[in-house]
Amino acid sequence: MKQKITLLIVAIFSISLYAQRSCGTEEYMKQKLQDPVFKAQYDASQEAFQREYENLQRSNFKRATIVIPVAVHFINGNASDRTCLENMAKQQVDILNADYRQTNADFSNWATASAQYPGINAGSLDVQFRLATKNHPTGTGLTEGNIAVTVGYIYGQNNQGQTTDSDPKWAGYLNIIVKNLDGGVLGYAPLGGNPSSGDAVVMDDQAFGAGSGCGIFSPNSPYNLGRTTTHEVGHYLNLDHPWASGSCSSDDGVSDTPNIDSSASGCPTPGSIVFCGNKSLTMNYMDYVDDACMYMFTQGQMTRSLAHLNTIRSQFKTNVLSVDSNVFEQSFAILSNPIENELRLSTANNILSENAKMQLFDLAGRSVFKADLNHRLSRQTIDISALKGGLYILKVTSGSNELSKKLIIQ
Repeated sequence: MKQKITLLIVAIFSISLYAQRSCGTEEYMKQKLQDPVFKAQYDASQEAFQREYENLQRSNFKRATIVIPVAVHFINGNASDRTCLENMAKQQVDILNADYRQTNADFSNWATASAQYPGINAGSLDVQFRLATKNHPTGTGLTEGNIAVTVGYIYGQNNQGQTTDSDPKWAGYLNIIVKNLDGGVLGYAPLGGNPSSGDAVVMDDQAFGAGSGCGIFSPNSPYNLGRTTTHEVGHYLNLDHPWASGSCSSDDGVSDTPNIDSSASGCPTPGSIVFCGNKSLTMNYMDYVDDACMYMFTQGQMTRSLAHLNTIRSQFKTNVLSVDSNVFEQSFAILSNPIENELRLSTANNILSENAKMQLFDLAGRSVFKADLNHRLSRQTIDISALKGGLYILKVTSGSNELSKKLIIQ
């Protein structure tokens, strides 16, 4: 959990106020684990996760892209703001995909910062977060074909009118609740979420998404770039804070995050903060710096997240997207990578829509090449000889489907 606390700093010549993130995830999990049903389910999930985590650390086995259906719930939203709120949810999902797939434009800062952290490699996750579009649960106010964004739906309400952060009706999704949180809390999530129980990531209405917002749902600086959601989804994917329980002897279970005992705040210079004799990896998404200054996960964190996803992926629904995302991902391939002058793509018949397009981005996030794709062809060749050699991100959009892949041009 991240929390904003207003602190009064009295200096000799000035007085200033600033907000700082703080943690409450440990207390949240303590409360959840008091429920014997939750604890039994959680313990079983963690045992399966640990086995998978150990397997992944011993092998380089790579599975197909993991597609995660997402539903966003604006608890106190107004129906008149629906279009704006839907766009806000889409934008946040785009941020999640960029941050976890390492296609975020500010990742380019790691090229310089990494010199302060020898032996630490940034990591990415072959995952695609997508807003669900069909087979919506009944009684949620959604119609077929519209994205799974509820406005005014009371998540987790039981027959006595009580609410929780779990809703069986929404089992099988990554649920994100957006509402006002008391005490300045920015967000929280279960440490190792469970789709089959309808577990949810919970976000404050001033820390979700980016931009100008919609009515009461207004991202507030310095937590206004969608990175709080990236952080909380990290908890859902079984990532702890790098300082774990807050002592030099504790550990977050990830071997390539420096062992520290405290969080950072603001926007520190890389390598400038030292805890427990180690330079704090302040730009890591699981720390507490400002949104504008966090931009990477480590390779170890992404391996840990993949292990958790492998244990729960079968719980995600596969029939709630307009075109089955797994089919789309598995039916698209780059025929050679690295490539030289020609990009050769292969797709299954009838998998592309008439408006299918491809785009290449450099590591600074700049679009450097665009082309339409022919939906009638299962194989097509695109001339990219004008591009310089290097690493690029290939983005393909086809109807409501979207995928991104790394591409090396020699």
